[in-house]
This record gives sequence, C-alpha cells and structure tokens, in this order.
Amino acid sequence: MSEKKLIYKPKALKKLKISSLYFFSLISDIALISFQFVLGALRTPATVDYSQKHINNFAKVHFDATGTTLYATGLENFDVNKTYVFISNHESWMDIPAILTAVPQKLRMVAKEGLVKIPVFGKAMLDGGFIIINRKNRAKAIKQLEIAKEKLQQGISIWIAPEGTRSRTNEIGDFKKGGFYLALELGLPIIPVFIEGAAKVMPPDSVFITTNQDITVHFLEAQYEKDLNILIKKVRDKIINKRNSLRNEHDSSK
Repeated sequence: MSEKKLIYKPKALKKLKISSLYFFSLISDIALISFQFVLGALRTPATVDYSQKHINNFAKVHFDATGTTLYATGLENFDVNKTYVFISNHESWMDIPAILTAVPQKLRMVAKEGLVKIPVFGKAMLDGGFIIINRKNRAKAIKQLEIAKEKLQQGISIWIAPEGTRSRTNEIGDFKKGGFYLALELGLPIIPVFIEGAAKVMPPDSVFITTNQDITVHFLEAQYEKDLNILIKKVRDKIINKRNSLRNEHDSSK
C-alpha cells in the first residue's frame, strides 16, 4: 500500500463544526488574493513563477479557513521533473486547492468559461495561466485546448476533471475526451487521481462547510495507451476502482 503523506496542516482547528460563516470568510480571502495578484501584475509581468506564489496562497487559504488537513498517497507514481496530464474525479470546489497543493510541481487547471466572468477572480485565473474551456462551442474549445498544449510544452502540468462539472451523486460520471486527446497528441502519460473527502468539507451547491476534516489525494499508476477509447476506460476504471476499494475499507472498519 502506498504511503500516506501529510501535505498541509491547517494553522488551527475551527470551533464551529458546521457553518456557512467559513464560506463567506473564504470568499473574502479568495477575493483579496485575486485582487493582490491582479494589482501586482500591473507592476510585474505575470510570469509562471510570479503567479505560482499567488496560486499557492489561494490553495492553502482554503485549508486554513476550513481547518482541513491535506494528505496524499502515490506520489511515487510520477516524476516531479516531468510533465503530465492529471485527471481526477470532481465532487467539490475543495478539489481545486487539494490537487493544486498535493502536486509538487507547477500545475494549471482546465476550467469552465463561466469562472472567467467572476470579477477580479476571473482575470486572476487568466493571468495565472489557467486554461478556460467553452464547453458549448466545440470549435472554440479545440482552440482553447491548444493553449493547454502550449503550457504542457513549457513544462507545466495540466489538471482536468473530465466529468465536466461536480458530481452531485457521489458517483463518477462519463468522461469527456478533450484531455485525453491532449495527452495522446503530445505523447504524455496520464496520472489518474482520486480525491477523497473534499465533498465532506464543502458539498456541491452548498455554502455550509464542515470543518476539521481530512482530504486525501490519491495518485494512481501512470497510464499510456494509443487508443483513445481504451485510454479513457483505463483511466476511469482506475479512479472508480480506487474509490470502491476505499469504500470497502471504510465499511469493513465499521
């Protein structure tokens, strides 16, 4: 079994167990970090290294605001000096800071276009090198994926949640093909990832946060495959099998 490593410990645990107060505090912190980044980018070019510092702050403020501890397993499954496409399940907003912090290299996410419309935050995402995809316009989405290709060629890894949106059922939906095309075109391995516990902290469509929880990011074995459909099935099966094994462990420990 892969070693479970502590990645980030929050500065302090929270007194209230379940509350919406943490959500609004978190939104304020995110807005402040985004504003600082955008303001700073007016004076200093938004280079990868410059944006990385703000992305790290953006990610870690989530754990401090919610009292969440972050762990990871399977870090031995990839080389920090190489570039990958990371593909994971997606159940919660907390998936974003979890994987941004757990991956020990420069990582950018492919996100839906609607996030760019959020004042200040949207501009910070674009300036920070995040890749925005218009899922309703295939031709535009293909052009936008070319930006992701450029990032990968620059040595920046990409994270994609191929379900397209957060799952509301605790099940893993069908995978869209864009990220897999990207990996095949560039001959890059895909690292399947199962993010455990994020929805317990912040469920989809809710402003209530459960504090003092754990999130574990499980990195699985790299997948190589020339056939697109086989590759999608392999990656999705790996993630589902990991989820099922964790559920069985939990049930047997009751």
